[in-house]
Amino acid sequence: MSGLLYSIGETSRITGLTVKALRFYQEKGLLEPSRVDPSSGYRYYTERDISLAHTLRALRDLQLSLEEIQGVLAELGRGDSLAEQLARVRARLAEEAASAQRSVLALDTLLRHQAQAEAYLRAPPPLLERWLPPVRVAVHRARGRYSDASEVFPRLFAACGPHVAGAPFCLLHEAEYREHDADLSWCVPLAPGANPEGVSVEELPEVQAVVLVHSGVPDSVGPSWARLFAHLHAKERTPTIPLRETYLRVGTTDGTSWLTELALPWEGNGLRSKA
Repeated sequence: MSGLLYSIGETSRITGLTVKALRFYQEKGLLEPSRVDPSSGYRYYTERDISLAHTLRALRDLQLSLEEIQGVLAELGRGDSLAEQLARVRARLAEEAASAQRSVLALDTLLRHQAQAEAYLRAPPPLLERWLPPVRVAVHRARGRYSDASEVFPRLFAACGPHVAGAPFCLLHEAEYREHDADLSWCVPLAPGANPEGVSVEELPEVQAVVLVHSGVPDSVGPSWARLFAHLHAKERTPTIPLRETYLRVGTTDGTSWLTELALPWEGNGLRSKA
């Protein structure tokens, strides 16, 4: 274990669990942070805690009760693997009424994602530190769901027409993950000087960030965000917002053709020297 500690907001972003959910699991004794600052009360999580949080989210997505989740975790503590536990749960769900079919399909998805995660760990994409150049964008900022991009981007593209000058991206104005009221800016790059009617236009400054290109569906980016946070922590840099997700290629539900560039800036970024 590397010994790195992640804040509750960073853990939320990496795992896809809200801060409220992380606190709830702590109250129920399912996920204790490895460190709580005695003066501030801030919670900090290790990579082992994050692994357990991923397991909790997988079990929660299967709509298991807290008692069932506690039972699965107890079996894991006695040495059974997560795959063995998931296989047992799937066998039980397959014997239930047709109303359980959705849970069976969700479990198949989890098993497939587990294989994808193992492949990712064997050959992760490279990390780069680079300057994101200044860019003029048409922007729509609102609170909502990450999936709202499927409605917002088509409207922005239609309004901008021939002025579009690059791949769309989303600015995440909070480190933590939120389910319903995330603070988001959907952005479409514009040609220099373009000012299409009916949209808000902003000039984003250049910023230095650590980036990688993630291959997979949008809800599979947690491990990639973990690598970016770990990279900055290892260099004793403080991550800052907004985070950026640039959608280089949008694919189908199987995730084979999705490409998303993730960019994580850090505190103390200034304008690049012109010397």
